[in-house]
Amino acid sequence: MMTVNGSFESTRNKNLLYTDSQISIRTSVDGSVRLIGQIDLTNGDAIAGALNKAWTKSGAQGVDVAELRFIDLYGLRALAVLSDSPVGHPIQLNNVRPALRKLLLMLDWPAFTMA
Repeated sequence: MMTVNGSFESTRNKNLLYTDSQISIRTSVDGSVRLIGQIDLTNGDAIAGALNKAWTKSGAQGVDVAELRFIDLYGLRALAVLSDSPVGHPIQLNNVRPALRKLLLMLDWPAFTMA
């Protein structure tokens, strides 16, 4: 079967919120987002801006970090800022890998909760 207009690629990209050479951010129907790749000093501000728009529009409930391969302190800070505005409560991180969980527990950062 061949699709000329409305290919799978164009349908799949409807939930693409942000992408650069290091990360893709996808949204789901419930307003949550999924981070795929890495966040650091080079893209933290752009990611915070994209997520800020997502939360303002949909009231996102959480961030799936299962496919987040790397995040530095600047990237965590970019996410933490969102907990104050526009979210107004801690960011719910879902599917947290053990290394990130350990780091967040050591930091004891009230901007995040983990599921």
